[in-house]
Amino acid sequence: MESLGVIVLTGGGSTRMGRHKPALDVGGRPIIARILEACAGLPLVVAGDGAAVPPHVRVVREEPPGGGPVAGIAAGFTALISPYAAHSAPSAPSLSRVAVLAGDLPFLTRAALEDLDGALEEDPSAELALAVDHEQRVNWLCGVWRTGVLARRLEAVGDPAGVSVKRLIDSSCRALVADASGWSADVDTPDDLAAARDAATRQR
Repeated sequence: MESLGVIVLTGGGSTRMGRHKPALDVGGRPIIARILEACAGLPLVVAGDGAAVPPHVRVVREEPPGGGPVAGIAAGFTALISPYAAHSAPSAPSLSRVAVLAGDLPFLTRAALEDLDGALEEDPSAELALAVDHEQRVNWLCGVWRTGVLARRLEAVGDPAGVSVKRLIDSSCRALVADASGWSADVDTPDDLAAARDAATRQR
């Protein structure tokens, strides 16, 4: 995954939870800490609220603040790509793929990221890879994009404020990666949080 960068979105309103989800404790650690562990060593930007994010991790705000996930993706993408765009030499490092992750994925693993990234390697026609759970529910914010595709889609939507993730994805050709163990499960409600905490306890 040498050419993979990561955007973690933490700007949601958490209306159903009532609390900032990435900072919630699951298994003795904030959810955001668990995500960052899965992404350790990869170029990474957090887009949104920096609560519970370690000081060494770069945090940017979406415009406007609270402007929705696509606004967060746009801000994170600019921050993630700009250091690489400054290099023009053929041998300069580049990011050919970008993971876009919700900030409430307590069971994301490095192996799961590798599976998502590998799906693009295996299928040259796929423009992004997304997680799909055992009930065939796709998590639109647990996936890996080809960098050029994401750049074009962001340009196509124009002002990202209030734009839905499904509109950003639109008709992009996607590979679906099966999640049989729950690594793509998010935490939207108090019941989800209770279930995640129970699962984390069982994993110890």
